[in-house]
Amino acid sequence: MRRHTWAPVLLLIGYLLFAPPVLLFGPLAGLLLLARPRTSREWLVLLASGTWSALWLHQAGGLAGQFARAGAVLLTGTYLALTVWRPSARFSRALTTTALAGSALLVWMWHLGIGWVELRQAVEQDLWSSNRALIMRLGEAAPGASTAGFLGEMSAMIRTIGSFYPALLALASLAGLSLAWAWHYRIARRPLGPPPAGLAAFEFSDQLVWGWVVGLALCLLPLPKTWGAVGVNLLMVWSVLYAVRGLAVFFVGSRRVPLPVIATVTLVAMFLLPFVVGGLTLLGLADTWLDFRRRLTASAT
Repeated sequence: MRRHTWAPVLLLIGYLLFAPPVLLFGPLAGLLLLARPRTSREWLVLLASGTWSALWLHQAGGLAGQFARAGAVLLTGTYLALTVWRPSARFSRALTTTALAGSALLVWMWHLGIGWVELRQAVEQDLWSSNRALIMRLGEAAPGASTAGFLGEMSAMIRTIGSFYPALLALASLAGLSLAWAWHYRIARRPLGPPPAGLAAFEFSDQLVWGWVVGLALCLLPLPKTWGAVGVNLLMVWSVLYAVRGLAVFFVGSRRVPLPVIATVTLVAMFLLPFVVGGLTLLGLADTWLDFRRRLTASAT
């Protein structure tokens, strides 16, 4: 019997607020179609998600929009092809899909002669254009001397998003695929494969620790700026992945801790978020060699 909790709903709402919905709706519509919908609920979700994805893909836009749409199509197609070949609920499936779709996207850019600088400028221009009215209103609301400072902060934030755009898109893809499988399993009468694993079982190959080495090498070696940008984005993706792995270790270990203590620690962590994320990342890295969850399970037994 499936367990219905609020966690998937909260994760879905959070994802739709901060990430491109098509990276979730596209794979979800494909999974429901492959599962051969039989109920009205399956057909309703399939038509809604499929229609929204089709309308989004037909929007007009510049280079940044074309890049995002091409990435969404490649991601959805690759994921469904791998699912037809062998359904899997493991996180490694999302990693493989994102890596293959990203590689195909790089080939597409190379074929069209699009470089990293052009893409970053297009992303920043789109962010300015889409948020210009809001930025100007906020700037006018600020008292005289602080207007320039506010606009400078907004400009710095937009440049940061542009610099980390590939990493943010990759992370959104990984999260979207994971949520798509979880919701397909909740909605479909006959899901395609095993149920999604919980946070406690979150893992990936220990060999991916070499991604840190590659990212650091690209950042530290005297290479062109484009390779340095690749290294920075690679390190960001790996930091988030290992932070989630560290959170999974903490989740398993916290089962023995009283709930009031967990609530207090969570409240304090909200005010020390950068340090907490760094600590979780180091914990996830250490789990590569120490396998904390196996040790915790063995000691509990």
